[in-house]
Amino acid sequence: MLTAGGEVRLKREYFWSGEAGGACPADALVGVERSNITAGARELCSLMAVGQDFDQASRDLLRVGGLSVSRERLRQITEAEGKQVRRVRDGGELPAAWSADQAKLADGRRRIYGGVDGVMAPTVTQAEKDKRRQRHITRRQQRGKAAVGNTKDLPPPKPGTDERFKEMKIGIFYDQDKTRRHAFATEKLSGDFAPLLSGYAKQIGFERADQTICLFDGAVWIYRQVCLALLCLQAILLDFYHLAEHVHATARLCLGEGETARNWAHDRLAEAKQSDISAMLAAISAVEKKVRSPAKTQSLRGLRNYIEERREMLDYARALQEGWDIGSGPTEATCKTLTLRIKRPGMKWDRDNAAAMMNLLALRESGQWDLYWHREARKAA
Repeated sequence: MLTAGGEVRLKREYFWSGEAGGACPADALVGVERSNITAGARELCSLMAVGQDFDQASRDLLRVGGLSVSRERLRQITEAEGKQVRRVRDGGELPAAWSADQAKLADGRRRIYGGVDGVMAPTVTQAEKDKRRQRHITRRQQRGKAAVGNTKDLPPPKPGTDERFKEMKIGIFYDQDKTRRHAFATEKLSGDFAPLLSGYAKQIGFERADQTICLFDGAVWIYRQVCLALLCLQAILLDFYHLAEHVHATARLCLGEGETARNWAHDRLAEAKQSDISAMLAAISAVEKKVRSPAKTQSLRGLRNYIEERREMLDYARALQEGWDIGSGPTEATCKTLTLRIKRPGMKWDRDNAAAMMNLLALRESGQWDLYWHREARKAA
């Protein structure tokens, strides 16, 4: 067995019957029914592997903790733990580290923000999977000719992706101070996201908050899933900085890189903060009448459509009056934090393994790391 103090040999009774098969009842008592690795060893392995590549983590684990675990075994341990973490958290078996009752403002009201975004993860394509498997088959054939047997058959092939990068989806809830966060990640399709978002909202008592606001980048799939999952929302706001990017891009294309373009964009964003959408659209139409370039006309029409389609998300006047955030900075920051590990140079992942690593990081970001490992230790007590 691999323990936090190194490898030890465990002797225990083994029971077998023709009907039920074999079992070691003592394994459940010491917490190794899933594998021959204790909770303490799994925590050390996970702790080292979530911040660096498996090769470096393996060396550091030996140097710091005295545990000799190969790179490949460390990868298997960590990814398996990430999947277990994900199952426990998605199923609501692990309590959140905070709740709506703790998200209080100075006046006693409880305010919680929700955020959703999509991020791209580097994945192993089906073509790469096929090449790898063929190399394994060739190597086994060579070993057979050399009279060196293989102790295990190759596992069933795991499907790869059709593209080099695939989207992962991230959800987060946080308080006004940004000191409390509750985040998760998934590789599932957008249609399966709403139940997950709803489940994590319930874990923190999102519906008990006096003020509930969702901030996101305006993507249509996010809007649909948020509306399905969070029925108690008081406001849905378009991230102001995404709006600003669109306004400035159109200003630079149509009016150049000078002061005129910057002033025009500044005035439009000032109108947005006052929720004067009619003035914004009128100003866009005024410029459109003066330009002749198809590219400029297309950009202006695109900006108008972008604003009109999201008109109900532009109530910045109310947001500023209430003291709400109008930027989705915490969501963007969480996206970067959860993908730093999987976007290291040269890395490629199966989608479920990428989600497993991201959820290990989300466990830490959500303040649930100690809660989870105490739970695992209690199971073995």
